[in-house]
Amino acid sequence: AGRVLRKSSFPPCGRKAQDSQARAGRFFFTDPASRTKKDQRPSQCQRYRIRRAHPDLFFSSQIFLPRSLSLLRSAISCDLLRTPPLSLAMITTNAAGGDEGVETSFDAAPAPATPGSSTSSDAFEEHGGGGGKVVTLADHGDMDDSVHGRRRRRIRSDSLKCIRHAVPPADPTPGFVDLSRSVRKRSGQAVRKWKDDAARRGPAGWARSVAGLIPMTKWLAAYNFRENLAKDLIAGLTVGIMIVPQSMSYAKLAGLPVEYGLYSALVPVYAYALFGSSRQLAVGPVALMSLLLSTSLTQIVDPTGELSSHSDANGKNGIESNPEIQAQYNRLAVQSAFLVGIFYIAMGLLRMGFVTIFLSHAVVSGFTTGAAVIIGFSQVKYILGYDVKRSKKFHEMLRYIFDDISHFNWRTFLMGTLSVIALVTLKNIGKTYPRFKFVRAMGPLLVTAVTLGITWGAGLDEKGIPIVGAIPVGLPAFTANIWTPIPEINELMVPVISMVVVGFMESIAIAKTLASKHKYELDSSLELVGLGMSNFLGAMFQGYPVTGSFSRSAVNDSSGAVSGISGIVTATLVALVLLFLTPVFEMLPLNVLAAIVISGVLGLLDYPEAIYLWKVHKLDFSTWLIACAGTLFLGVELGLAIAVILSILLVIYESAYPHTAVLGRLPGTTVYRNVKQYPDASTCSGVVIVRIDAPIYFANTQNVRDKLQKYYNAAKRRLAENGGGTLGAEVGFNDEEQNAGGARGDEHLVQDVRFLVLEMSPVSHVDTSALHILHDLYAHYKNLGCQLCFCNPNRTVMSRFTASGFVEEVGRDHFFVNVHDAVDYCLQEMDGMEGMTTVEEGDVGGSSSNNSADTPTEVAEGAGVATGVVEEEKSR
Repeated sequence: AGRVLRKSSFPPCGRKAQDSQARAGRFFFTDPASRTKKDQRPSQCQRYRIRRAHPDLFFSSQIFLPRSLSLLRSAISCDLLRTPPLSLAMITTNAAGGDEGVETSFDAAPAPATPGSSTSSDAFEEHGGGGGKVVTLADHGDMDDSVHGRRRRRIRSDSLKCIRHAVPPADPTPGFVDLSRSVRKRSGQAVRKWKDDAARRGPAGWARSVAGLIPMTKWLAAYNFRENLAKDLIAGLTVGIMIVPQSMSYAKLAGLPVEYGLYSALVPVYAYALFGSSRQLAVGPVALMSLLLSTSLTQIVDPTGELSSHSDANGKNGIESNPEIQAQYNRLAVQSAFLVGIFYIAMGLLRMGFVTIFLSHAVVSGFTTGAAVIIGFSQVKYILGYDVKRSKKFHEMLRYIFDDISHFNWRTFLMGTLSVIALVTLKNIGKTYPRFKFVRAMGPLLVTAVTLGITWGAGLDEKGIPIVGAIPVGLPAFTANIWTPIPEINELMVPVISMVVVGFMESIAIAKTLASKHKYELDSSLELVGLGMSNFLGAMFQGYPVTGSFSRSAVNDSSGAVSGISGIVTATLVALVLLFLTPVFEMLPLNVLAAIVISGVLGLLDYPEAIYLWKVHKLDFSTWLIACAGTLFLGVELGLAIAVILSILLVIYESAYPHTAVLGRLPGTTVYRNVKQYPDASTCSGVVIVRIDAPIYFANTQNVRDKLQKYYNAAKRRLAENGGGTLGAEVGFNDEEQNAGGARGDEHLVQDVRFLVLEMSPVSHVDTSALHILHDLYAHYKNLGCQLCFCNPNRTVMSRFTASGFVEEVGRDHFFVNVHDAVDYCLQEMDGMEGMTTVEEGDVGGSSSNNSADTPTEVAEGAGVATGVVEEEKSR
């Protein structure tokens, strides 16, 4: 069987056409036993020409070998399934070893889509005779017509036993694959792929894989120094001018010496430029992380709160005045950065960047707003100029502020207030007028320079205004030797986890926004690794926990930053300040640092989000309010815990109470939609159509049961109030059929709900608890005289229905492709039942009234016959 293929069938094509043609000649015109392994496969160009020139070619056993089955696969997937009905002739292969013949035929005509199969190619129907069996495309995974000409996975010849014509299945039950063989096949492919990758990798391949963990190697190779270097230099200098006073302010907020803020703005920024995945994110000390660190470490070193509750004339509390306790505090801050870095790196390597999706935006916004208020009020004591007892709760802060208001210092208050006003004004000018955007970044430096000059010139440090004091000159010392041991490890774990969650949420939100703006991909797991390396390497050089900053990232982006080189410039500027300019900042007033912190946290007051949530979604507004109030009145740690628990409860609530809807037919169509959304949609008397818009599993099965019962009872109540409904009055394929149905239905009134139709297309999966509930629901409604019908379940759902025996219990004729088919079936069934009841009543009544001459015996016999017919029809 077949035609002889000559050499002329393969004209030269491509650079190595002659060698390919020679291999093709050896392949087709030599004895199979003499062919080498290299010759058993035609070239790609030859396979293409075979498919194009000979789509219905006959192959004999002399020219069709197991290794050439990829040609058959390519012909089927690329030609047959993309063209009008076209058949590939019978292929008969008699193996040399005496194997039985393989008789195969294909039909390219697509089969209709059914529930449980996404395309017409999902399954081939089983036929009797010839040892046929169901062979699905899932068994082989090869026949994919999505890309023309692309070769997919290879088909083994021993698995292609019998493939018959594809015919539409009689019911929506999908074809099933041999799971054991599928698992063996997939695992074997994975092992072979791993071996091939290992063989190809070599030292250079391993080096490329390691380089993939360093995002800088990706953008640096394509970096245009001529166009982008100037932009990065300007952005880096701008952020550097901004970060110097900010980092000192945040270090003071964290309860650390101001130089620790500069140290945390040095090595972590270098590390993120190398390992970070965002090109515009500015990493360093931030207010929220500083507040979390201060709150947690104060409880560890001063459990009673006696040392931290009072300050001396220089603005230093008991912890800062005691060198030993301050040294312990500094050590714990460095160890916290080390632990935060370890957590970030582990989460990144384990691809756990998805964890933040469980925290809703409303909850995070509420927590951030509450924390911003706490941060602002914690700095009020430096503005007012007198000692205020320390607290982490808003109402206690207010009470302590008014308790000692008699010690108010007007000079400190005036300088601090004017500094806040100046900073806010400069920030707004930079936002409002793009021409003066540099003013936004220059604001902290300008205010710092002016107040430094005033303090030094007027001698305000001698008039009761606290100043920063001595700052060590030089780069930070190496502190990796103090990482371990950590005696306070148990007390540190909770605040460390809190800082990990808050820091990653803040950083990933900014980074994704910037990546979307500049149209590049951001890997959350690589971002975790970048933040982890920043904290890990920063902990080697006296750094405390850092993350991405909202304000500095916005300035970095608006200044034209293109890559991480801007971060390198920023860190270099900080290093120069540490080496040469630290004595300049010794006269800086503490109220100016407090003003910088207050102006920075004003942007975290997310009250516009609260207004938006109130207008759009009251439940989200309630969660925002609870998270904010919990942070304000219970403390930052409890506020964060409330925020996390609230987010988890929201996920559980949305999952346990899925949305369901009663459907009705839109006028003049066969489309069924929610009757609440479309009031004009018409429903059917005796039929309740319900759509379940979520997976059905153990958490929501009871709610689904209750809602179905509620819809059933409501439909019965409406029928009882209206004295019965007209059969089929509202359903038809068009307006004429609808009117015809209404005329017909005037003769029959439906007194009960006969069918409950479930639209299952939104249900992605069901578990065993759902299967048990559905079994119970079927038995329950069957006893009430109501039949369950299911529309368009997907492949996974239908497979579990079949495996559990639910399909056989309900009946295959109660599973439908779409809602209208189910409704049409229900109306026909109800029409038949009502018609037989009418025949029974009409025949018996007519015999007694119109045929009064008949004898009582004849009347009884007629009634008995009619009753027998009705009973037989009902039982059938």
